[in-house]
Amino acid sequence: MALQSNRGFSNPQITINNALVMIKPNSFKFTPGKGEIKVRAVSGGGGSVQSIHTEDVATKVSKFMFEIAVTDANRTSASGWKDNIGANVCLATQAGMKPVVGTNMSMINDPEFDASADGWTKIEFSGDPLAEI
Repeated sequence: MALQSNRGFSNPQITINNALVMIKPNSFKFTPGKGEIKVRAVSGGGGSVQSIHTEDVATKVSKFMFEIAVTDANRTSASGWKDNIGANVCLATQAGMKPVVGTNMSMINDPEFDASADGWTKIEFSGDPLAEI
């Protein structure tokens, strides 16, 4: 199937450890984990300036975030993801789009469960840079 370059990535199917996760619409976000580039200047005197570019490898960490409804099943899932340190696999797919794949992921936040009629909780994973597929 050819990828559609003019279609937005807006309705992904999310799976964590091969299990489908039902998420709040429009809540999925990700950071590829390519890291930051630091730019600094060096001077040769007399107005001669050159830039030096370096990768900050400490920032090469991906993020995979979404919100889920507060239910018993989702609380149980979140607890399992939290206990599965560095071993979660996160996947976001949408027909005609490149998938977002996170490996060696840990759930980094301690979710705040909003116990209300319309309660949601934010889930955040972080790990290796996302795979380019």
